[in-house]
Amino acid sequence: MSLSEVFAERSISYLNELTLFLAHFNCIPNLIEEIDIDCKKANLWFNNKFGSEVKAHYFNKRYFGGSVKAELDDIYYFLEEDLLVDFDTNSSIVRFLFRKTDPSKIEEIIKGIKKFKKGRTKRKPKILLLVGGMKGIYTEALAITKPKLNIQDNYNEGFYEVHQTIIKRLSKKNDKGIVLLHGKPGTGKTSYIRYLIASLKKKIIFLPPNMAGAITSPNLISILIENPNSIFVIEDAENIVVDRERDGDSPVSALLNISDGLLADCLNVQIICSFNIDISKIDSALIRKGRLIAKYEFKELEVAKAQQLSNKLGFKTTFDKPMTLTSVYNQEEKDYQQAKISNPVGFQLLSKNRQAENCIE
Repeated sequence: MSLSEVFAERSISYLNELTLFLAHFNCIPNLIEEIDIDCKKANLWFNNKFGSEVKAHYFNKRYFGGSVKAELDDIYYFLEEDLLVDFDTNSSIVRFLFRKTDPSKIEEIIKGIKKFKKGRTKRKPKILLLVGGMKGIYTEALAITKPKLNIQDNYNEGFYEVHQTIIKRLSKKNDKGIVLLHGKPGTGKTSYIRYLIASLKKKIIFLPPNMAGAITSPNLISILIENPNSIFVIEDAENIVVDRERDGDSPVSALLNISDGLLADCLNVQIICSFNIDISKIDSALIRKGRLIAKYEFKELEVAKAQQLSNKLGFKTTFDKPMTLTSVYNQEEKDYQQAKISNPVGFQLLSKNRQAENCIE
């Protein structure tokens, strides 16, 4: 591997431990990982204990969570014959890559590293976001915040039972199947998906709308193989789930193969798709019995439900028609869109102080 190839694999990260090892030794390494390690403390211990044996040292610093000071992310050390030690501080993982180094040396370091293993803490919800790079697609881990969402307050009657079915199936190990969530913008699909992701303990792989083409990429299969028993979330999936008879270029076949084809038995990946189009426009194979876990259409909150939620939020508004979830939550915000009407002289711009709809969908 040439030095230029070290930086070609990822467009965001500075270095990658695998390509760094290949650049140094031109062979595929063995890999040992220790998880839940306080890497900052472990790194200090390592430097005091083995600093004199280090032959090469690399690191990168990044800004995390809006911090004003860059902090160490990955720290790489080369020692012994071909041992690479990677302190991944952001993920709390220490990796050992080697080929010829005496395993007893590695065990000595691991024994010391384990002293800095973190106690059990509350799990922070994360998603593995699919990102496009120069050599294909890869994942970046991103933290998400679990919304304070009461299912029975925020959705119409009957949805709680559907939610229970979804949670039960998606929590099951080595399972497969598809969840289809559809409805108008503003009715709460995205908020529910965020709540669902933060409630589950499986790995979540997230396909953003601008990466829809990745559904047919061979790289995606490699990522799914590396993350078995995970949940694959596809938001704004209109172009992926569309009926093949309506659109000959529909990539729905790739989705079906992952969810219930030959690959499904090996990958054990469950899929969540959200979309705004009517369910009648999607490929009928997606709702075939045995493949479908659940489907639900999100609609405006019924008048009584909308009024109950509005009162609970402290608003004094009285509703006389069904309302979207965004309308209920954002009653104090203005709508800055301007409507145009024509008249014999020209155009008159009218503005209305109606409630903005912008935070839930």
